[in-house]
Amino acid sequence: MRMVVRPIRRDDRGVASTVGTIMAILVFLTFLSLIVNQYVPVWMKDSEAAHMNAAVGQFGGFKGTIDLQVLAAQVAQQVGLHYIPVTSSTPVTLGLDGVPIFAAPTVGEMTVRPDDGPWSVVFYYDIRGVPTRVTEAASGAVLLDVGNRYFIPQRIVYENGAVLKWQLDGQTMRAQPVFEPSRVNNTLDLSFQLVSIYGRGGVTGTSTEIVSTKLFGLDRQDYEDLSSSIWINHTSAYGLAWYNFLNASLSQRTGITSGQYARSPATGTPLTVDYTGKIGAEIVYRIQASYNSSSQRWIVSLEIMDASALPLGIFRLQHAYIEVGVGSETEDLLI
Repeated sequence: MRMVVRPIRRDDRGVASTVGTIMAILVFLTFLSLIVNQYVPVWMKDSEAAHMNAAVGQFGGFKGTIDLQVLAAQVAQQVGLHYIPVTSSTPVTLGLDGVPIFAAPTVGEMTVRPDDGPWSVVFYYDIRGVPTRVTEAASGAVLLDVGNRYFIPQRIVYENGAVLKWQLDGQTMRAQPVFEPSRVNNTLDLSFQLVSIYGRGGVTGTSTEIVSTKLFGLDRQDYEDLSSSIWINHTSAYGLAWYNFLNASLSQRTGITSGQYARSPATGTPLTVDYTGKIGAEIVYRIQASYNSSSQRWIVSLEIMDASALPLGIFRLQHAYIEVGVGSETEDLLI
């Protein structure tokens, strides 16, 4: 039996299709890598930045609804009518939807914290020659915390009538509260408002949620014949922004351009900042902000002196009481 050995034939007809398939896969992977590593991060970063700017505007609207309720209560008091509390609703977008498959959503958390950011105001005034101590206190904040993954993680906060923006490398005040020092007939008049926030609630996600607010109390007192300094103290994670605002307001409104500034340490992130505003050699006010590393809070202390160069005139102190609810956890207070 004779075996016939046939030579193996070389057939190149399948090589072109195999190489073409591999090249098509490489082109697709290159395009996919470009989308994932370049386009998606840039798009998400811009979208997260735009969302934070929109959130600041929404918190500005939230502040505006409270201010309008305070104004309505003031008008009702002036005309001698009973103020009927009205519940206002403000939409706030918590987070940002991601790109399906390529990027996960950016989740935000919004909470009402009635114990955050305590304030205290202490001073003495004369009633028929008798020094009388006055102490007022307030607290509360509404916080939106967004842990951005492409843009800088930020917080938007409503605290005592102000809207603040916080991030790891700094903090700033975006909407100002009621703090009006004025120089009248060579005396210093001061108007200040405390806002106490009550209620509860918290919601997490990317949806747009309703924040409800209701003013249920307003008290205003005008104090004359002040017999001491006015001490305003505040403890908050955003105290450095408050320090800058209070110091700038007093300096600009009263025309005080001389003073003494100190900070510790001298370089880097300050742990203590201190400024003493003067007219000539006489101290008019002193403000200090100190950082407590254990509690991660700033302690702000402002003392407005009853100085002979610029004596205290009228201190107008207004205290607003606000009920706030977020999401489905809105609670009606039994007042």
